Parts: sequence; structure tokens; C-alpha cells
Amino acid sequence: MTIATLNPSLQIARLQHRQGDLHEARHACEEAMVVAKNQKNNSDWIEAARLFFQCCHELETLDEVKSVMEQVMAFHHSTQLPNEQSRAENLIGAWLLANNKVQESEMYIHSSIAKATQTHDLETLARALFTLALGKAFNSETYGQCLQQLDKLDIILTELSSPEIQLSTNQLRGFIYSQTRSFDRALELLWDSYEKAKAHGFILLISSILAQMARVHRDQGHTEQHRIYAELALRGISQERAPRIYRLISSLCPEGIKTQETKFDFVIDEAARVVREKQKGAIDFKNQHILYDLALLFIKNAGQRYSKEDLVETIWHQPYDPELHDNLIYVSIKRLRTLLEPDLESPRYILRDRKGYYFNPQSHIQFKNVEEMTT
Repeated sequence: MTIATLNPSLQIARLQHRQGDLHEARHACEEAMVVAKNQKNNSDWIEAARLFFQCCHELETLDEVKSVMEQVMAFHHSTQLPNEQSRAENLIGAWLLANNKVQESEMYIHSSIAKATQTHDLETLARALFTLALGKAFNSETYGQCLQQLDKLDIILTELSSPEIQLSTNQLRGFIYSQTRSFDRALELLWDSYEKAKAHGFILLISSILAQMARVHRDQGHTEQHRIYAELALRGISQERAPRIYRLISSLCPEGIKTQETKFDFVIDEAARVVREKQKGAIDFKNQHILYDLALLFIKNAGQRYSKEDLVETIWHQPYDPELHDNLIYVSIKRLRTLLEPDLESPRYILRDRKGYYFNPQSHIQFKNVEEMTT
């Protein structure tokens, strides 16, 4: 369960963050904060600020959060409502922890927990308990305290439907288990988390969980399993897309794996009409020329939004007629995703927002014949 909102930009930001599109999610958060401020909707504003911080944390651009956090601090001092104070304090505490100010973080988090308990704000209470537990995970001497906070959090999660917080909790507990050499318990918990992350489409969490599995196998001396899970973790992520997690995964990789990874998500050879995706290999369009043209249109113009009218006029060269073309577009996009997406349930390339369909601009493309002619 997340705090309800009618702010379209915030809804888009949540979806993009879940899919691992952090750059776009960050921009959507900025739009959401502007909309929320104009509407004087403090709940949406603080939620957009929280999500903006999460994106910048993963992108390792914490300096960009400073101005937003100054606004959060000012908001915290100005509001008299305990629930708004609690949410602001939770965000300030998370910000301080990300900057390695553990003791200052705990002061805000304890205050947030007290106010969230008073107002029965379960989501803020759960996030604050997780942040408190995370701070305890930095020191082996406080692992026990970390698990105690996670046990309290489990009680909250029986009343709160939040897959994101539950998965983060499981990951942290799995880390503590592996550090205390309870390897079987760690792997059991991580496998369960992996299945749930896939079911809910949390792309970055999937890679992070696989990396944790690689760490467990490494610490057990299972060389082959270590290599397999490290490779799987790297496949689902790139340095540009999520630098913090990529750096953590890379540090776990056996020697040689990182140098073997494919740099490009797609390699396009227009002369041979070949499209190759780094996980699926060569895409067989089976003389489906419309789908090939549609793929090239998206890939060559990554990030550009195409309305249904645009697609019909560009690909089918016809005037748009909803009764004639809406189902045709839906079926064509579905077939194209089936061809291009490694995980159809969590598409990473062909995306859609309120402005239309578009190709993920964070993808890395090589046009083989063009580059060869210019080198």
C-alpha cells in the first residue's frame, strides 16, 4: 500500500522507479513536486520529495538533493501537523544516513516513529523502522539490534500491504543472515524475495537480490554458483542506469565477468535488417515488416513520445481512426514487446506514459553499419 494520489506525475514516477528507469523517475518527481506545491498538497509533495531522494541515491547524485532537502527542513519547521512532521523527519533521517551521519539520523527517525505511532501512519512507521534497522546493519556489533527492528517491522507489515518495504526488509535480513553465516536461511529468504520481486516488477531489486545470492555462494566457497548469480545480476543492470547498485554488484563479481558483459542493450545492423538484444540475441521478425519498422522508429528516436495518431500516420501511412486502429496498435505493441523484452511482465524498453509510447532513453544502442562506416 502506498499513499493515494491523483497527481499523474507522481503515479508515473512510482511506476518508472519500480521499473528501474531512475533518470525519468527523477524528472517525473520534479514535475510532481511542482504540481503538488501548486495544489498545496503537502502529502503528495513530501512523497515526491522522498521518491526524488531515492532516485538520486541510486544514481549517486546526492548533491542534487540538497535544495530539496532544504525545502523539507523548512517544511518540517513550519508544519504543525504530526503526520506531516513524521514524514518529513523520516526523509531527513534517511538523507542523513545516506550521508553517513548515523547518530543524527537516529534522532530524526526516533521522532518520526513516535509521531507515526501517534497518528497510526503505518507506511511512514514502516519506512522509519526500516531506516533505523539499516543504520544498525553498518556495524557487526549491532546486528542483533537490526534484527530486533526488523521483527517490529514485520508486525507492521501484517497490517500494511507494501511489497517494496517487505522486499527491502527481506533483503536486509538476508544480509544479516549471510554475515552471521546462516547461509541456508539467507538463501531461502532471498529466493522467496526474488520470486516476489519478479511478480511485482521491481527491476532493480531483482538485480540486487541476485547479487546477494552471489555473495552468499562466494562466502560458502561455491565458485560456479557465485559466477552464475553474479552474471545474472549484471545482465539486468547497467552503470548508467543504476550506478550505485551496479558498483555493488561489480564488487562481488569474480575476476573476468565484468569485462565479458555486453556494453550495448541493442546492436542494429540496418543493412542486414538484424536487431540483436544483449540477452535474447538476434530478434527474428519473420518478415513482419511493420514490427521491424516500428522497432526502428522507437529505437532511433529513444525518449520521443508517439501518440496513437503519430504511430498510424508514420507506420501505416493512414489517417487515424480509433475504431480501426486502436486494437491494431495495442496488438502491434504487444507483439513488439514479446520480441524485444527479456521479461514481458516487466518491460524495460517499450514504455508508455500519458503522452504516448516511447523507447527507454537509458538504453544503449549500437548501429553497427553506421559506426563501421565512420571508423
